[in-house]
Amino acid sequence: MLLVCVLAKMHAQYDAHFTHYWKMQNFYNPAGAGFEKKMAIYAAYSNQMTGFEGNPKTMLINIDAPIPFIKSDHNLGLGIVNDDIGLFSNQRLYLNYAYGFKLFKGRFVIGAQVGLVNSSFESKDIDFGGGSANDPAFPSGNADGNNLDLGAGLLYQHKFFYAGISAFHLNAPLIELGEKNEIQIDPYLNFMAGCNIPLKNPLLSVQPSLMVMTDFVAWRADISAKATYTYNEREFFGGITYSPTVSVAAFLGIEMMNITLSYGYEIFTSGVGAANGNHDIYIGYKVDLGTFKKGKNKHNSIRILQ
Repeated sequence: MLLVCVLAKMHAQYDAHFTHYWKMQNFYNPAGAGFEKKMAIYAAYSNQMTGFEGNPKTMLINIDAPIPFIKSDHNLGLGIVNDDIGLFSNQRLYLNYAYGFKLFKGRFVIGAQVGLVNSSFESKDIDFGGGSANDPAFPSGNADGNNLDLGAGLLYQHKFFYAGISAFHLNAPLIELGEKNEIQIDPYLNFMAGCNIPLKNPLLSVQPSLMVMTDFVAWRADISAKATYTYNEREFFGGITYSPTVSVAAFLGIEMMNITLSYGYEIFTSGVGAANGNHDIYIGYKVDLGTFKKGKNKHNSIRILQ
């Protein structure tokens, strides 16, 4: 039964969901490369449906930045995702390119993605319940396959808000596992938007955000409210996310010295149980590329001063 559920999930939704989606522009939209106009490096880990055997576990490592030494708005992003679900293991390597230009007092960005998806299946751990271990419906031994993966996206950034739409798996990659089995990865659309609302207290601000994902068969929406408190060059933040008919999540984090650390926990509203939710961890670092430029530092000669 678990294997059947895993197969159904892989066909309907190949990509993992992260509680910290609002911090992961380059992952959810190819046009998000260089979103902060700095080099951003982050890692995210999601342990989903905790307590169930073979529960999904996803690890993501991402780096994106403006292309240095080029005056125009060109940006690159690179990431790798590892997703373990029961007897399956999926990997996705992607390269994003984004080109931006000024529009209506903001920044409009066009992005493209090229990547490689790989899936593998370990049949040695299948429990056939006393039946024949040579069931032709399953691969004999381990099987794996890969295929090209394409995506694209648009993004508009303004001083007070952002909004973007992206499409993934545009070529609907078909991954063959052995001679009789295959995984079809369906294309899907992703919309994300957010803004910053300053409050009367200059140390406090609120950042609501929204993300909607759909493959035109099923859909998921995440509505988040994040509050930020700034003190002594440190940002403390926390908030909640509500996904209609799916879950409620809470997160808490800190950002200091360009390092961000945050933890979130998602509870499903379908009756799975509060203890069987998703743990989500985000660690990020960002740096201004101007830090690495060789500037002309003016100084007086010590000999002359003497």
